[in-house]
Amino acid sequence: MLKRFRTGAATSEEIAFLESYFDLFDAEEDLITAENETEFEGLKTALRQRIHEEISQPATPEKRPGVKSLPVKRLPVRRWAAAAAIAALIGGGALFLLQQPRTPKQPAARAYATGAPTLRLADGTTIRLDSTAGGQIASQPGVIISKEDDGTLLYKTAPATAGNNQNQENILSTPAGMKYKIILPDGSTVWLNAASSLTYPAVFAAGNRTVKLEGEACFDIAADPARPFVVQAGAQSVQVLGTRFNVNAYPEDAEHKTTLLQGAVKVSHAGSAVVIQPGQQAICSNDAAIRTVSADVDKETAWINNMFSFKNDNLQSVLREVARWYNVRIRYAGAMPDERFFGEISRSSKLEDVLKILEINGLAFEIKEDVITVGYKH
Repeated sequence: MLKRFRTGAATSEEIAFLESYFDLFDAEEDLITAENETEFEGLKTALRQRIHEEISQPATPEKRPGVKSLPVKRLPVRRWAAAAAIAALIGGGALFLLQQPRTPKQPAARAYATGAPTLRLADGTTIRLDSTAGGQIASQPGVIISKEDDGTLLYKTAPATAGNNQNQENILSTPAGMKYKIILPDGSTVWLNAASSLTYPAVFAAGNRTVKLEGEACFDIAADPARPFVVQAGAQSVQVLGTRFNVNAYPEDAEHKTTLLQGAVKVSHAGSAVVIQPGQQAICSNDAAIRTVSADVDKETAWINNMFSFKNDNLQSVLREVARWYNVRIRYAGAMPDERFFGEISRSSKLEDVLKILEINGLAFEIKEDVITVGYKH
């Protein structure tokens, strides 16, 4: 599209899309900050020559009847982030790529209610974590629960009574559009993705550490050879000693995936088991044995950094992630569009902006209340 734009062969729709794409970066007031200015300067130096050759220098227009030839804009300093995305587009064939500031943030405005992250204690008490002040928020036999300044939920055990509460389960739940971080009683850290829940004992038993996951979470497990850590997620079980891994096990998905970042884990499912190594992924489904594949670790954990990441993903999987984050339902009008997507989008983007990016592939989206109807443009 950019090459057609540069040569004057782009359609009016493509020209309008590219103009709006550049304008998005002008609207981001905090895109370049004191913290990341050095990185942007290095990026500018590395990409300057290529971008000027590929974008800023107009070539001889190709004559096409009915197509207006326009000069290409030169990029001011605040648009170098867009230029970096452009370079990736030209070099990698990506359909879209949007970068975000270094510090992730929640969307400034979202049209759809998402609820609140909650902590349900063993006695049935439910605490809304979005409106709870920092500091100690609850206590149970053998454990003190606090909310840190950055929102992290922190469990601290009292050694003298550590065993008194090991059979009492707590449940951390996240709504659509929000993730949450928790440090468990053993010091293990868990990042819980949107529309997910983690069930765990207030204090782990002496011989094992077992939690239950519905949805997606990334685990950084504190080493304790005497107490194996086990994640039960759907029909699969993941056993580790000390490692970092991501488990994606939403009930509505046909496949549940465990991606290993560090260490080693054993994944069990339907009577079979595999041990995977860093950079591998175990995939479990109801109608097949566990299979092991090479994993794109950055893609699988992009959500922790507040990004959507797609690499040859079909439209269904893309929109499932969109639906979980923005708390909407997806409806398909007619035949299922057969499209593949590559690239990254900040989860801080508005839903409408995400759909506009997807529409460039010939798709059409209609939003009514919390339902998105998907089809092709006519």
